[in-house]
Amino acid sequence: MSPSTAPELRVCEALREAVGWDRVAVVVATGPDDRLPLRGSDAVLEHFCDLQQSLAQGPSVDVLSSGVPVLVDDLRTAVAPWPLLLSAVPRDVPLRSLAVLPLRLSTGRATSAPDHGGSTGPSGPGVVGVLAVGRDQPRPFTHRQVDDLTALAALVTAVVLQRASTEELFTEDAARDEHLPIVVGMLRARLGAGPAEALARLRAYAFSCDTTIQVVARHVLSGDVDLADVARS
Repeated sequence: MSPSTAPELRVCEALREAVGWDRVAVVVATGPDDRLPLRGSDAVLEHFCDLQQSLAQGPSVDVLSSGVPVLVDDLRTAVAPWPLLLSAVPRDVPLRSLAVLPLRLSTGRATSAPDHGGSTGPSGPGVVGVLAVGRDQPRPFTHRQVDDLTALAALVTAVVLQRASTEELFTEDAARDEHLPIVVGMLRARLGAGPAEALARLRAYAFSCDTTIQVVARHVLSGDVDLADVARS
C-alpha cells in the first residue's frame, strides 16, 4: 500500500499474507446512516458498502447493529437475509468471498461463532465501524483466519479510537463527503419531514435508478437530478 494510505489500512498489511485476501476496507461509522471509508480502502468494497447503506441491508449493516462478524462464502450463491442487496450486486463485480468484522469498543469476543451467510448471536457492544476483507474467488475464510482477523480488528479499533480523539482521523483520512447530509437536509426542508423520511425518499429514488444514495446526492448538487423528483419518490 502507498504511504498515503490510512494507518489502519497499513496495519492490515501485517496479516495479509497469513490470512490472504484480494481486497480490504476499513469503514468508520459516526452515526446510524453515516459511513466513512478510510483512505486506501478498496474501491470495490467501498461501492459495496455504499450499496448496503442505500438499501439498508447487508453484512456490514448487520455487523454495525449486532457487533457479530459475518462471513459470506460466495456472494453469487448466498441466500437471505439480504435479497435486495444480492439482486442489486452486478454480475461483473469481482468480489466473491467476504468477511466483515466489527470494530468494537469492547475487547470481549463474540459469544457465538460467525455464521456463513448471516449474523448470529446477541447484539454486541458499541461498534465504531467495520473491517471488511474480500476474495475474488469463492474461497471461504477458515476459523483460524477469522480468529486472526478478529485480533486485527481489535488492533485497528485501537488505532481508530486514538486518532479520532485527536481529530487526525477526520481531517486526514476520513474526510466527510458532505453531499449526502446536505441533500438529506434539503429534502427535510422541502418535505417538512424528519431525517428518516428524507432518507427513505432518497433510498427509494436511488433504488428506482439502480444506483446508490451517494451518487444521487452528488447528482442533485450538480444539477443533474431534480430534488423535486427525489421528493416524489
